[in-house]
Amino acid sequence: MYTVGQLSKLTGVSARTLHYYEKLGLLLPTRNNDNGYRLYSEKEILRLQQIAVLKNMHFKLSEIAAILHKGDVTPNDVTVWSQALEEQLAVVRQQQDNLQKVEHLLYSTQYAMRASGQVDIEKILQFIRELEQPSQGLNMRQQVFTPEELKLLPLNKFDDPLAMEWADILREVLALKGEPPDSAAAQQLAARIIDYAGETFNGDEQLTLKFWQYIAPPDNQSERVYGMTTEVMQYIDRIVDIYLGEVK
Repeated sequence: MYTVGQLSKLTGVSARTLHYYEKLGLLLPTRNNDNGYRLYSEKEILRLQQIAVLKNMHFKLSEIAAILHKGDVTPNDVTVWSQALEEQLAVVRQQQDNLQKVEHLLYSTQYAMRASGQVDIEKILQFIRELEQPSQGLNMRQQVFTPEELKLLPLNKFDDPLAMEWADILREVLALKGEPPDSAAAQQLAARIIDYAGETFNGDEQLTLKFWQYIAPPDNQSERVYGMTTEVMQYIDRIVDIYLGEVK
């Protein structure tokens, strides 16, 4: 058993904070019958460890109370400690997933601005929608591509330098799509696109075609990948076809 002072010294949690947790009903020590001092057992230490983890993850104390609102446990039971740690790990993993999602959305928004050369309000609105509603994009890709193929996809991770390189290419396509597809500038762009595809997909023409067909917008629907409208994809197809015809 530990007094307030002892527990504070051992954990770094101030006595004032321990008293506050008691006031909120988060951490309830027993009392010494002789002197009335607060005493903390292993059971309270387990609870304090749980509070510390959740608080560090920026949960509000009211949310922590809801999470920890369970029946009494046996403090020296290894199974109980293991279960408590596993529950905390589950919360940590969920938070990691949420942070990765936000990171992905931030990079994708940055990608869109780099590709278009301007602030895209629709992309910002999409960012907000994605934060409120889980994205279906990754689930769709997982249904179409194998795990090995997913690792090669250029837009699977927007922080990948290859993704940002494609943003630069797309920006050039948007600037040139009014040019004749057989013009010198368009053909130079076609060569760059072919080199990019070869590097990205390790020369796997089948995977390249599979990805190209996957990102093609469904009829009368918006693009699946930012900027890759039907018009843009048709223009890329034309300049690449001309380039490959001349190379052959």
